[in-house]
Amino acid sequence: MRTGMASQRDVARRARVSFMTVSRVINKHPSVRPETRERVLRAIKDLGYYPNAAARALNSSRSHNVGIIFPRRDYLLVAPFCVELCAEVEAQLRRRGYHLFLGSTAEERESGDLYTLFKEGKVDGMIVFAPARDDPRIARLAGDHLPFVVVHGRSRRGEFSYVDSDNSRGMALLLEYLFELGHRRIGFVTGSLAEVNSQDRLRRYRRELRLRGLILEDALVCLGDWTLESGYAGFRKLMENPRPPTAICFSNDQMAIGALKAAHDLGLGVPRDVSITGYDDIKYASFTAPALTTVRQHIGEVGDKVAELLLECMEARSREPRRIILKPELVVRESCHAIRPFRKEEWNRNR
Repeated sequence: MRTGMASQRDVARRARVSFMTVSRVINKHPSVRPETRERVLRAIKDLGYYPNAAARALNSSRSHNVGIIFPRRDYLLVAPFCVELCAEVEAQLRRRGYHLFLGSTAEERESGDLYTLFKEGKVDGMIVFAPARDDPRIARLAGDHLPFVVVHGRSRRGEFSYVDSDNSRGMALLLEYLFELGHRRIGFVTGSLAEVNSQDRLRRYRRELRLRGLILEDALVCLGDWTLESGYAGFRKLMENPRPPTAICFSNDQMAIGALKAAHDLGLGVPRDVSITGYDDIKYASFTAPALTTVRQHIGEVGDKVAELLLECMEARSREPRRIILKPELVVRESCHAIRPFRKEEWNRNR
């Protein structure tokens, strides 16, 4: 029988269960016994009932929406890593009856703040990607114990949950590899220095050079902003140096791809004339020519952990902040090769 006008209460009567049990089945709550779930699903099918998302939100005082907030509007274009991350998180949340929508903190500055999304009932939870360190809006969310998780951002005081990769270790892996290949004059193009992960990577670059007794040169560091264009410009600037680097590290794969285009335009071979490394191991990194040596952040694992922490917060299974730091992995491909290693005395004499 298909009425087209069946309600959730009609389903409950037909399945001989409570209204709340039907709600739990619709929202994929794990507490429902399999035989009960099957009976409710059969009643839904028989009655032709289609759960209305708006009605669900009104009845339960929940929106079943999760917002993922980026630092700026074009971030998905700037950082393809985020596109892959969104797909992973969305898949995890969808299984639990939540919908994911995108926004940016730039928009929030114009139309309100992150807190307003909760206050107006637009979201049940929030994922904030790469906020500025000590952003007061994040502190307000934490102070009111609202359900949110930060990705690629941390708190000095540890008052909120976050998932991050060990950026310092990732840069160490890259630089150790380049030093083993004999490189000593290594350039670096940063990401946006408003973000913690970019600061971490620059800090470790400088530390690794100091540990090997190398002089830190401002001329070997260029400011980037994660974009193809800043990678292109950074490569050209570094290679115009009277003594250009033999290798350049880029803070993400996107900028490294921009550098490959710059090398082509300048008639330089990679890695014949200069070695290049990226960071993230986005899907495109293995399709460039040459394929990029990079650091892999395990996007599937990041997505799983982000969804896990947020669901814990939204379903009140945990009120204590949790901090998860994942291990990166060096991925060696074709964009680097060995040069004749310098002895330290020879290096200092040549400078």
